[in-house]
Amino acid sequence: MSIKKKIAIAAATALAAVILIAAFYQLTLPEQDTLYQVSPFNTFSAGNFEGNTTYAELTKHGDFGIGTLNGLNGEMIALNGKFYQIPTDNSPREIDSQEKTPYATITFFTSDQTLQVANLSSYTQLKETLNATIPNHNAIYAIKIHGYFDSAQTRSVPIQTKPYPTLTEAVKNQTIFNLNQVEGTLIGFFFPDSMNGVDAIGYHLHFLTDDHTAGGHLLECSIKNATVEIDQTNNYRLLITDT
Repeated sequence: MSIKKKIAIAAATALAAVILIAAFYQLTLPEQDTLYQVSPFNTFSAGNFEGNTTYAELTKHGDFGIGTLNGLNGEMIALNGKFYQIPTDNSPREIDSQEKTPYATITFFTSDQTLQVANLSSYTQLKETLNATIPNHNAIYAIKIHGYFDSAQTRSVPIQTKPYPTLTEAVKNQTIFNLNQVEGTLIGFFFPDSMNGVDAIGYHLHFLTDDHTAGGHLLECSIKNATVEIDQTNNYRLLITDT
């Protein structure tokens, strides 16, 4: 066999190997620009507060998101790849990888748009600013807002016992926190009207202070100044796990 033919065969073999490796990598790589959700919201809110998805599993599908823990045990916020629980004593803690969730929405966050905001006096004004910014109100958006908050009113819900109530009933026992002059991060999602029932439509945001001493589900806020990052999320996947 000639040297040229041997070189050609070796090159073809190497190319085939590269293609196979790339294909395998693509198959095993978590799908980017995708929102993964544990349980449809209307199923969860009906009182299905027990799930089988571990936080170890969640980390395979995102580094950014919101949700809760089994039994509706407080609020969850995932920021920079770490998952935190905000319980009713408002003392955030990092969630163990083997703990489970009945509901969560997560993604790998990559900013598509960035803007600066200042002197927003209410959550309503914040939502109006976001509505004027997002280009397509029929899409899903992941939203990250970091900055200085004159005030942030948040809540957490205590762990529930069986038989579980509906989410509406459980929230009646929420604990409300009034935070003042804090730096922190709001994260969450915007769901369009067309996905009503799949998730809560509109904005759903959770808060965590920079020093990790407080947070919760956002009820109201006023922002002195902040950086807003928006990630349009074009794919949706419902996570199904074994029972």
